Formats: sequence, structure tokens, C-alpha cells
Amino acid sequence: MDTSEYMPMFLAEAREHLQELNLAVVQLEENAHDRETVDQIFRIAHSLKGMSATMGFAQVAKLTHEMEDVFELLRQRSDGLGVDAVDTVLACLDALSDSVESIETDGEEHLDPEPLIARLRHLVRTRTPAQEVDRHGGAVIPDPGSVATARAGGAVLMHVSVMLTDEVMMPAVRAHMVFAALGDLGELVGSVPSPDGLDQFEGRRVDAWIATDHDCDALAAAARGVSDVAAVEVVEVEADESEPEPLEPDPLPVVIEAADAAAAAPAARDASAGRDAARARTVRVDAERLDALMHLMGELVIHRTAVEAHTSSIRAPELQQAVQNLTRSSQALQSMVMQVRMIPVDVVFMRFPRLVRDLSSKLGKEVTLELLGRETELDRTVVDAVGDPLVHLVRNSLDHGLETAEQRLAAGKSPTGRLQIAARHAGGSVVIEVRDDGRGIDPRAVGRKAVAAGLIDAEQAESLDVRGAIELLFTPGFSTAETTSDISGRGVGMDAVRAKIRELGGEVVLDSTPGQGTHAQIRLPLTLAIVSALQINVTGAPFAIPIDRIERTLRLDPGCVRSVAGRRMLVVEDGVLPLLEGAEMFERPRTGDHELAVIVRGDDRRLGIAVDELVGQRELVTRPLPPIISDGQPVSGGAVLADGQIALIIDCDALAAGLDSPAQLTATAQLAA
Repeated sequence: MDTSEYMPMFLAEAREHLQELNLAVVQLEENAHDRETVDQIFRIAHSLKGMSATMGFAQVAKLTHEMEDVFELLRQRSDGLGVDAVDTVLACLDALSDSVESIETDGEEHLDPEPLIARLRHLVRTRTPAQEVDRHGGAVIPDPGSVATARAGGAVLMHVSVMLTDEVMMPAVRAHMVFAALGDLGELVGSVPSPDGLDQFEGRRVDAWIATDHDCDALAAAARGVSDVAAVEVVEVEADESEPEPLEPDPLPVVIEAADAAAAAPAARDASAGRDAARARTVRVDAERLDALMHLMGELVIHRTAVEAHTSSIRAPELQQAVQNLTRSSQALQSMVMQVRMIPVDVVFMRFPRLVRDLSSKLGKEVTLELLGRETELDRTVVDAVGDPLVHLVRNSLDHGLETAEQRLAAGKSPTGRLQIAARHAGGSVVIEVRDDGRGIDPRAVGRKAVAAGLIDAEQAESLDVRGAIELLFTPGFSTAETTSDISGRGVGMDAVRAKIRELGGEVVLDSTPGQGTHAQIRLPLTLAIVSALQINVTGAPFAIPIDRIERTLRLDPGCVRSVAGRRMLVVEDGVLPLLEGAEMFERPRTGDHELAVIVRGDDRRLGIAVDELVGQRELVTRPLPPIISDGQPVSGGAVLADGQIALIIDCDALAAGLDSPAQLTATAQLAA
């Protein structure tokens, strides 16, 4: 069977299952009495095993099958799994994750499960007969009255024993096919495994009791017609005769009464129907199709805006009403498309319980993790990109921020550190915060490291405050770690975080109180595809500034603009801001003095931009710019306007970063003084 067309779905679902298993195992380690999590672990592991076997990845299926034995222990005990068992299971999940990545890379598993299987088998104890029956899908055995009923109706009761080959990849599927083939020739009145327990069946022997008027040869032929069947035996069951000898000693004693099985069947069917209904409410869609849908939606927004502009001066009530209806419908469609692309930030948060557990154990620290706002939604593209920056922040908190239990007790704190990751909506943005109650940022320690790295001199280090220390932490290559390890110390942390967040059109702000903790805040747009922006004109050319970066607009009066050290500064009631000339920023020819200014926030500071005209708020579909246009320019993208012109979207962070020249800093200090 060619499974290549199912490979993307397999890879996506395998990653989801592994992530869910990592989270569930860590949760169960913290709360051993959570039976719902126990059941969830067993279901996920069984699904992963079945998927892998279906796709032909035997080693992944083999290891997952052995893991099920350990997960089965969770159903037998109320004290959860020990540390050794959790470590072994997590090691298996890491190996499976690596194998999934290699499958995507070259189609091969690259997995040797035997060492891990040996570790797993040390954790498993011998099962009871009842547990063996449950493990192999349960049983439904016909009661003695079934034989009399069959004979009274002119039929006979046949017992069909089927042995599957040792190489069978999907025993549950083959058992279902055997029952279906025999069901065409009569009524299935008993079976091992039971029809409702087929999804758990992993054995090689299938037994069926059939009330039929066909002979043994017909039943045997029907069973042999199923793939992976090695042998078939059919015998007639007499009213006074015991069960016939099986093909080989049966390892599964029959301990389930027919009445019990019949009573349990409706409940199992109801549960199965509930799961099927839940699955039917969701559809997995390829990400490229969503991107294409968003692209077409963006084109529709552009055309709608053009229609509105062209018809605004036409006095035709019917036309105006039609345009209003078009606008209303397209806006509703736009909102729906945006919602379809939204996914909860919990997709990212799910990785952190495992990360915190492993790192805190390696560092010898006691840490409590709190995850808040997990249901907060943002665009899929943003979710995909924000994971690595958050990992950097969490690792920094664990390694540099939080102290050991002894250090915390000496400082008068609880021995267990607290790490909080929270997400929330704020206007048109999503705010993600990483907060710890650790030692905070020590300006003196940062200053010593900066002097050793040649970034500042000793005199500057003496006057360094928390704010200055934070800016040094964002310097490329700078680290406060005493030694380099696999956790930190390589100087590729905070600068990488800032660079990545700025690529997403967001900003990152760090704050700290020595001795009390550190607070990192990431602010991101809800979506990167359509932005709400203020359109401005600079010497006749259109530009746009994202609305969430604008503080206010004002008219430039001669008294509020000063020139200091060759730099223009804007004096407002709440401070002194650098004033950038729009024409100079974008190398446009000056046609006169700018009359208006827009005060924006960028790189955690405020600045003014002098412009010629404020056109109005627009919904713009952003597009990336070719390097020949964007290289060296403070722009983050472009958008097509209703009249066909291209409006460049101003990158406020890039503008603010260009204010760090000595002349600009001197001018600001002089005017502020």
C-alpha cells in the first residue's frame, strides 16, 4: 500500500501525540491521582502505535507497544510512576521525537528500540489473566442457550479459530476483517477479542462463534480470504460438548461472562460514538491552503477598498446600498478567515512543563511552573515563530534567575522558585509574559562582565543601573554565565530573542528588581497578514504606520521644535523626544517644512516622525519587500492601496534603533537638562 500521501498527516499527528504525551507524563508525575490523565496517556499511546504500524514504521510501533505496558501500570496503581519510570518514558518519547524528525528528513526511522525496551521491561510486572484479556481486547463468549437457539432455527453453531502471521502489522484490522467475512455467512454470537475491544487487540489468535447454515469449508474459505491469516480451524459446537481444543495453548483465559459483556457493549458503543462525533467536528487542513486562503482574502480587501473609493462620489442610492452590503459581507468573511487561522498559544506552552522539569532537575533547583491564558489565540504564523524566543527566556529564568533551594532560604524566600508564563490579548496585540521570583538582574555583575568583554569601561560600570544592564544583555555575544554549558553561556540568547520578535513586528521589554525577580514581556500582533495602520503622506509618497505603535498625532508649532547639536527635538508636555524628518528618513526631496507629527513607540522608547499629511486609518494586506528595497530602510513590508499605489510600512523599532548614535544621545541629554 502506498502511504506517501498520508505522510504529512502522520508527521503532524505524531508530533501532536508526542507533545501531548510529554505534557501528560509530567502532569501525572505531579498529581498521581489524576485518572483522566492516565486514560488520556493510554489512548494517545495506542493511537500513536496504530498510526506507526499502519505507515510501516515497525520500530516506532514496537517501542510504543512496549511503552503501553508501562502505561498499563498506571491503571493498576494509585501512586503514579516512580522517578525511574518517568525518566525512562521521557527518554522513549525523546527517541520517538528524533525518529519522527528523521522520517520527515529521509523517510527512515533511524531508531534502535532494544535498549529502551530493556529498560521498559524492568518496570513491568506480570499481568493477571483478567489483565491479559483486557489487553487483547476483551471477549464475548456465547452462553449455553446460544447453541439451542441456533439449532431451533435450523442453524448450527460453529467455532472458528484463526491464527494470524507473526509479521502482521495491523492485527486489529485483520481481526475486524475476519469478523466481517464470517458475518456474511451467519450471525456472530461470540468472539475473542470482542468487537468493541478491537482497537486494543494486539494478539495473533482470533476466535469467533457463528450461528450459520454454511458448512465448515465455506467458513474456512472466508477466513482464509483475509490477508495475513496463517491457519484456520472450524468445528461445530454441540449442545453437550465443551469448547474444542484450540490450535495452540490459549494464553487468554476466558473470564468475562456473556451478560457482563452484553451490558458493557452499549456503554462502549456510546463512548465510541462520542469520540467519533468529537472528531467529526474538526477537520485537519494543510497550512499552505490556509495561507492561500489568506492571500485571496487580502486581494478581496484590496478590491473592496478600490470599489468603495470609486463609488464614493456617485450619487446612486442603489449602488451605495450594494457597496455597503459588499463591505459588510466581505468584512464578515475577513473576520472568519482570520479566526480560522487562529490557534491557541497552548500549542507553544505545551512544551514548557517538560522543559522546566528537565532543566530544574539538571540544575538542582525546585521550580513551580504556572501557565496562564493558554486559550489565548493568535495567528498560526506567529505561533510557529514565537516558540524559540520563549524557550530562550524560560532557560534564562531557570539558569540565571531562579536560585537553588539553599540560596533562596538564605535570602528569606520559599525554597521552591516560581516561574510564570502568561498570555493575554491587549487591543490588536497578544502579550506573552515570562516572570520569575529569582535573584533579578545585578547591575554590578553585568558591569563586570561588560568591562571584561570590552563593551564599557570601569567608570561606566560603576554608574550602571538596572536599565543600562538590561540594554547590555541584548548586546550580541554577551552573556553573564560564568561557564559555558549546554544550557547557557554562549551569548546567543537575548539578542536572538529581540531579533526574532522584531521580525514578527513585535517588541520585547525586560524589567527586573534585584533580589525579587525578572519580568520579560513580548508584545506581538495578532496576525502578520492584515494590519490596521495609519496612512500618511511624505512629500507626496504614501507610507503607513501600524496603529498599535502610534501614541498620538499633533500639529508642529514653531515653539515645540528645537535644534540641539544639529538634531531636531520635539518638546511636548511629558518629555523631550527625537524628531525625525520623514523626507530625510526615506530620502525624498524636500518640498517644504512638515506641518504634522506622529508620536510612535519603538524599541521601548518614544520618538516623533514629521509628515505632510494624515490620510486616515486603513486595513492593509502586508507583503514582504524584495531585499533591494528593504535593505537598510526602516520599513517592514508593503501594501497595495485602493488606487494601486504601494505604501511602505514603517518599522518603528528600526527607526528607534538608529537613534543610538553619540550625536543623538548628546542632543537628547542636553535638551533634557
